[in-house]
Amino acid sequence: MTLFIYHLQFTLATSNLYTPIMNILIINAGSTSIKFRLFSENQNNLQELLSGIIDQKADSYFFKLTKAGASYEWEVGEFGFGNAAGLILKELNSKIIDKIGFRIVHGGEEFRDPIKLNTTVLKKLEKLSDLAPLHNPPALKRIAEFQKVFPEVPIYGVFDTAFHKTIPEKAFLYALPYEYYKTYQIRRFGFHGISHQFVSSIFQKLEPQAQKVISCHLGGGASMTAILEGQSIDTSMGFTPLEGLIMATRPGDIDDGAIHYLMGKLHYEVKDMQHLENEESGLKGISGITGDLRQLIELEKQGNTRAKLAIDMYVYRIQKYIGSYAAALNGVDGLIFTAGVGAGSDYIRSRIISGLEFLNLRIAPQLNQGKINVAENLKISTQDSAPIWVIPTNEELQIAREIRGL
Repeated sequence: MTLFIYHLQFTLATSNLYTPIMNILIINAGSTSIKFRLFSENQNNLQELLSGIIDQKADSYFFKLTKAGASYEWEVGEFGFGNAAGLILKELNSKIIDKIGFRIVHGGEEFRDPIKLNTTVLKKLEKLSDLAPLHNPPALKRIAEFQKVFPEVPIYGVFDTAFHKTIPEKAFLYALPYEYYKTYQIRRFGFHGISHQFVSSIFQKLEPQAQKVISCHLGGGASMTAILEGQSIDTSMGFTPLEGLIMATRPGDIDDGAIHYLMGKLHYEVKDMQHLENEESGLKGISGITGDLRQLIELEKQGNTRAKLAIDMYVYRIQKYIGSYAAALNGVDGLIFTAGVGAGSDYIRSRIISGLEFLNLRIAPQLNQGKINVAENLKISTQDSAPIWVIPTNEELQIAREIRGL
């Protein structure tokens, strides 16, 4: 009977009377959360069927599921968090999954395009874990988990570094001895590429005349990308996700001499400094309280000077990068804000654009104010400004687009 059904589906498909529906499950795994979305593709259209997140909050773990416009949340415990694949399988309601796509932060120089994950590929990716210690190891752990729960389903990796493969050598090289690049791949890779690619593709449709665009992905991790005619030509993150903007717990640009000096004074080993730079620096390090901008904004209103300093530094660094990318692009035709802070804080957007009028960037307060959580694309610029758009990112949808034809 099963053989007959598959034969019937094949016959109908080849006679153009029937188009098989493909279900694609996308996983975005971090150390403290696992996001997922299920898409159904029919006649080249991707429709989201359900989405969710398994998240750690303090010492508890919660599963939040959204489907048919309604959201549900319940506690799953530490065991449930460790068995995310099993929990997600249960919520799929016996739907057949045709493909699984994983976001992988660091692909090095070898992995520039989406690829099916097999034993050989995964062994190579394990060697890149030191380059993204907060991101690659949890993703690889979850991939192994999903391989056990979905043994017959092909799993693909899509890389955050891939969008930046068009950056020219003059922009991605560091001024170290050239043989270190050839031998050890010491270069700027860039990250958040899936997000930058997604929002820039939407921006191109909204503003087709804009060729010189700056994309600002501002969240707990943050990066900016200079985009010329749809291609990345420079980006703020570098060899690892530590370089560039000030982030929630990461310092961004810093003089290596200061790092060497601290390691000597504190008698730190490499792992100690990695912990300091990845988890104790940035907004958290400056404020001494938190890396959460929402809390810092409230503390600033209460007169907390360290919170104000942290926000001032955060905004100033972004403004500097906008100026430098305006030079790299030889002008600015448009600006994009995205991710948790970029699409979630009208106050921070206003602070960033303030003083950038010389680049023909101006925000219309009546369009920006009150739009704290932007769920849809929103234009916030004045009529005489280069277009400024808030575009919520959807990395999972971009990953689904990347792998559906593979």
